[in-house]
Amino acid sequence: MPSHETTALMGELHMPEPDLTPEEVIRRAVAMRPVLRENRVKAAEEGSYSAEIHEAFNKAGFYRLVQPRRYGGYEFSLETQYRVMVEISRGDPGIGWCLTLGSAHTIPLVAHFPEHVVREAFGTDGLFIASHSASPRGGAKPTDGGYIVSGQWAYSSGVAHSTHAMVTAIAQSEGGDPVPIVALLPRSDYTIRDDWNSSFTMALGGSGSQTVVIDDVFVPYERTVPFDWGSTNFPDGTIGVRSTGNPLYLGHIGPLYAGTLACIQVGTARAALDEFEQTILTKKRIFPPQIERYKHPDTQVVYAEARATIDAAEAVVYSAARDYQTLGERWVSGDIPALEEWLAVGNMLYTALRLSHEATELLFRSVGSSVTRKGVPLQDYFLATQMQKTQAEENKPFFYTSFAKAHFGLEP
Repeated sequence: MPSHETTALMGELHMPEPDLTPEEVIRRAVAMRPVLRENRVKAAEEGSYSAEIHEAFNKAGFYRLVQPRRYGGYEFSLETQYRVMVEISRGDPGIGWCLTLGSAHTIPLVAHFPEHVVREAFGTDGLFIASHSASPRGGAKPTDGGYIVSGQWAYSSGVAHSTHAMVTAIAQSEGGDPVPIVALLPRSDYTIRDDWNSSFTMALGGSGSQTVVIDDVFVPYERTVPFDWGSTNFPDGTIGVRSTGNPLYLGHIGPLYAGTLACIQVGTARAALDEFEQTILTKKRIFPPQIERYKHPDTQVVYAEARATIDAAEAVVYSAARDYQTLGERWVSGDIPALEEWLAVGNMLYTALRLSHEATELLFRSVGSSVTRKGVPLQDYFLATQMQKTQAEENKPFFYTSFAKAHFGLEP
């Protein structure tokens, strides 16, 4: 199968830079690191990155990395997406979180929604940014031609600069049983509650994780789909695979959603290591020998252990991205992977999360009490990992037991 990073442009929309390469877009992400760090406090106070940074991201192509070429995107690999988001998160974890989640939901959009709905979502300029609140926090009441959707979806990360929102709601099926669906709404159909910034949360104030509010909005059936994105019940692939020919758009969210979080946390750990290094180069030990900390064996061991742990976590993230691609290519060829194989990739990514957390915690506790002062970057990076850790610890039992049940042939 030819690489979709080199296939010809097709369809109505045209990408802004037809010759843009993965190497160049990664270089652009690295180059933005100083600006993102300069805007760390401002983004946290305002709840998201600024309009100027949003425009810079748009111009750099970051919203279009995994957008199909036929809709004006670059259709780069999942690994390229993750490498860019690691670098942005290394600049600032909150900004990285907002950009990563806002752009990542392009994949399930293309994978699972009807082709004409996808085309409409990308519009005439090809820009699509969307949150997806996966927890069913609202309801969808059946009506002629669709549903009346109402509810409040907290933690809608990436919504600050969104063109759309995806929300998971509970609807009544034909048999009368409640089933989860995902509804796609344009920006005019929802409001964003201003309830997320550094005044509300201990870290990640810039992640754009405000609440989406929907009050009795009609959503046609064609803009709703079953929320079965973690199943393997797609023997013929998904709509996205058939429309693009790219197995990236199978849209299996087990590994995909874990991967978006993992690349953010790897970037956060890298930022913590950068800050740790700058601190030990100038800060002296309290006890004899009172030398710069980087000269002492104890600090050298900490640096090396943290660096190795982060390197391992990052390698896992990129390996998982390649494994996802391989599983998709097998699916397209007719060798449909078992659910266990998809879950194994997702669980690898939870290991990358754990390693990132462990490295950041080691760095935070190993450089002295001055980092506990409010506003110190290393404290912010540590707190960012602790916030995500609460989410990971809540999700891990489900994914781990699901994997074990699939492996041993138990009822899912």
